Amino acid sequence: MMRWWWFGPAVSETEIARELRVMKTAGIGGVEIQTVYPLALDDPHTGFHNQPYLSPEFLKSLRFAAVTARSLGLRVDITLGSGWPYGGPQTPITEAAGRLRIEPVPVSEGARSLAVPALENGESLIAAFAGNERIRDIHDGRAFPPSGTKMVQFFVSSRTGQQVKRASIGAEGFVLDHYDKAAIEHHISAVGDRLLSAFGDKPPYAVFSDSLEVYGSDWTDDLPAEFARRRGYDLIPDLPELVSGAGKDSAKVRHDWGETLTELAEERYLTPIADWAHRHHTRFRSQTYGTPPVVLSSAVRVDLPEGEAGPQWRTFNTARWASSANHLYGRNVTSTETWTWLHAPSFRATPLDMKAEADLHFIEGINQLIGHGWP
Repeated sequence: MMRWWWFGPAVSETEIARELRVMKTAGIGGVEIQTVYPLALDDPHTGFHNQPYLSPEFLKSLRFAAVTARSLGLRVDITLGSGWPYGGPQTPITEAAGRLRIEPVPVSEGARSLAVPALENGESLIAAFAGNERIRDIHDGRAFPPSGTKMVQFFVSSRTGQQVKRASIGAEGFVLDHYDKAAIEHHISAVGDRLLSAFGDKPPYAVFSDSLEVYGSDWTDDLPAEFARRRGYDLIPDLPELVSGAGKDSAKVRHDWGETLTELAEERYLTPIADWAHRHHTRFRSQTYGTPPVVLSSAVRVDLPEGEAGPQWRTFNTARWASSANHLYGRNVTSTETWTWLHAPSFRATPLDMKAEADLHFIEGINQLIGHGWP
């Protein structure tokens, strides 16, 4: 199969049909439709036009592509969003990817209090500490540390601010919080349902999630409550140890924090999307690695685990991550995003280079190549 990039998306039915016929003739078995950034601005003089993501004209083009591909016997998958990771204009700051912000503030000599750092949209104060001692006296926008305190650390539930990478026209916006089920359900409703409407009563073979690259996402609003419920103790008093890694219990705290994030990602991101896909008679194909910190066994929650690999065939990479999971769970098809890292610039690659890299993927347990990509 090929990852079929719709740049802009600026597509026409004539060109959609032509490219699908070319792929069919070449022996390619199907496409994964991925809308990405525009290559040019609209030009009324030439007729060049970018169709805004999820607009009626875009959905009409998507419907035409699906019908045409099916008539040629080609499989059609679609990314459940534009670019990656999931997000877009429908994601408000309160549902954007979260992070723990630590704000150290020096205490002036002789001062009895200091101002709480200003909070931005989507932020809330969790706690403040003088060393490892929690400051309980916080009111009227000021914290009152013990006498002699030289530095106060404020811990804030914040947002990464990351934007969707390579988004198409009309799909720009915040990356969503993958630990927040409401954010996932909002995305599914606003984006997923709209995309599937273009397929009518014949859904795509699978919906797709690209690699998890939610950089720096290590927090969500209800993490303290979920941590206490799952791990049996309060995370808040251990925040200084979590951050410094210097305390006698810091290794345990960090392990438990990471395990909690993994569970939240599995339960609130992977499982709801898979359940939604099944209700719509399709499958969930996912590159389940990266941040959030999913683990090998997280792959059991998706139908079609996928890897990605470059030349690192002698090491444990994401291709082996996917094929290992499928071997353990008795699944006989493992795909990879293939040729992504084949030479730079990519047009230096020869057919022999592509054949050699494909063989490396086969060695790693891969038996379905999804070429990256077809523009």
